[in-house]
Amino acid sequence: MKKHFILVGYGDVGKSIADVLEKAHVDFVVIDRNESKLKDKGFTYVAGDATDEEVLRRAGIQNASTIIIVLNNDDDIIFTSLIVKNLNSRSIIIARANATRSIDKIYKAGADYVASLSIVAAQMLAHIAIGRKEETIMMLEGLELSRYTVTAGSPVIGTTIAEAKIRSRIGCTIIGIEENGKTTTDIDPSIVLKEGMTLAIIGNCEQIEKFKEEFV
Repeated sequence: MKKHFILVGYGDVGKSIADVLEKAHVDFVVIDRNESKLKDKGFTYVAGDATDEEVLRRAGIQNASTIIIVLNNDDDIIFTSLIVKNLNSRSIIIARANATRSIDKIYKAGADYVASLSIVAAQMLAHIAIGRKEETIMMLEGLELSRYTVTAGSPVIGTTIAEAKIRSRIGCTIIGIEENGKTTTDIDPSIVLKEGMTLAIIGNCEQIEKFKEEFV
């Protein structure tokens, strides 16, 4: 497998993430210590401890584009992030923080994005309570994950991601593209942006706002 996702941890959160990845037709491998939870699920898995380099290699860490770490123990998350960054420095690491005090340590270990479940849950509950339906969720300290559809008249239509210079000019990053019911996370700079595409964008509050002003 190449440019695939590796999902580390198959508890309640991991199961929900795996369901989303399956529905989006994303290639992924699950790593979990408990093989009985992984059998007959229909996806590729490796049974073992993700803090073991050999287990990560069996999951194809060298060719993975994104690693999602959702273990229950923050020390294991920190150690796994360190190993992943050492084995594949080009991959994007998205990690769960079980305790807010661990957030800074997980970033220092090499994670690109750290999601505090308590913060994300609070954002979602607040949106539900006041009836808001935005598809923007604050992940941590101003970091947002948003989805935007390229509509008619957008200046990015017909340009490649490289030509649009979204990351270099604005600072936010496209981490996924959905088109005609298919989702890709292998974001090549030569991809031409088209009307109707849905872009998954991650960045801080100011970057997301600037993106909306210029492209939405």
